[in-house]
Amino acid sequence: MKITSAEMEIMRIVWSSQDRVTTRELTEKLPDKKLTTISTLAGRLIDKGVLKSEKIGRSHAHEYWAVVSEEEYKKEQTEEFMHYIHHGSAKSLISALFDLEEFTQEDMKELREFIEQKGEKR
Repeated sequence: MKITSAEMEIMRIVWSSQDRVTTRELTEKLPDKKLTTISTLAGRLIDKGVLKSEKIGRSHAHEYWAVVSEEEYKKEQTEEFMHYIHHGSAKSLISALFDLEEFTQEDMKELREFIEQKGEKR
């Protein structure tokens, strides 16, 4: 499942919260978005199965919480990206990272250490 950049703004707020997030909190943290836009985006996220909501009282306010964690979403998107763009090749994906100008020697060192740690656990 894909989350649009506008939907991701909501998910980042929800994921960063330790509890449920209310409609009011979302409107406060996304001042550039109207309430109707936030409600529409939240509805799409609910339809995609990554968010749930519960109505608060008789108002139009809701509480929202994540059904899919940020780590689960990242893993799913990375697997999908690797499959479709890199034909399932982790080597191709990592090679593409190395070709980025932004990929520093420090990044390389951290990746090397990470691979060594993961290798020890397998």
